[in-house]
Amino acid sequence: MLYEGRASHLGSNMSVVEMLIAMFGSVDCEKIKNQDADRPRIIVSKGHCAAATYATMAHFGILPMETLDSYHKDSSLLAGHVSHAVDKVEHSTGALGHGVNVAVGCALGLRSRGFGDQQVLTLVGDGEIQDGSIWEALMFAAHQKLNNFIMLVDNNRISSITKTEEVINLTPLKDRFNGFGLNVREVDGHSVPEIAAAIESIREGDAPGVIICNTVKGKDVPFAEWEPIWHYRSLSDELYQEAISHLNQLGAQQ
Repeated sequence: MLYEGRASHLGSNMSVVEMLIAMFGSVDCEKIKNQDADRPRIIVSKGHCAAATYATMAHFGILPMETLDSYHKDSSLLAGHVSHAVDKVEHSTGALGHGVNVAVGCALGLRSRGFGDQQVLTLVGDGEIQDGSIWEALMFAAHQKLNNFIMLVDNNRISSITKTEEVINLTPLKDRFNGFGLNVREVDGHSVPEIAAAIESIREGDAPGVIICNTVKGKDVPFAEWEPIWHYRSLSDELYQEAISHLNQLGAQQ
């Protein structure tokens, strides 16, 4: 998708694939497809990973697979940031820091309408959580005991063009979330079973949850791993072939 659309954000997309699979795999996607009032909500606040989001939605049958061919092309609704102009997408994001607030509002709204058993999952970047509005939302979620709200953090430790800790150092991250009265888990962000188990574990508690997913920006594309420039750069013909060749080798080994 990124290659055909001459799009950027390779690093941002590759770090969240397993997180998105675990998130959509943990809810009733039929309710999302049907836009039922009591559907679970998935809000991708880290809007730069639009390609991975749309691909995952298509994988679960929420979007038609053929629509992915139009990604980032002229007149397509599938732009480089997640947009609610795309059918079944809950909220437009990419203006970072806003998705969490909307997700908390959804969790409160579902509970107030008698649908508190429906989960609201939101995905944020570790650079994004430097925004103060996110911490305000988390304080509110904890105060309201919104145990149907879970925030997953893509902890890839790269914020746009540099290390996240060099912009604002939030370590130890787990302690900060614990201090807000949240139910916190820390997992391998490239393990679908670990993420799914953490989601299920938090559901059984009585507090809002946070899952710190330790990831690699540009995961499984060797020339892009840990390289901040791949937040912006698009793929040449040669690099596309190199990336696909490596991914095919990984697939053959599994």
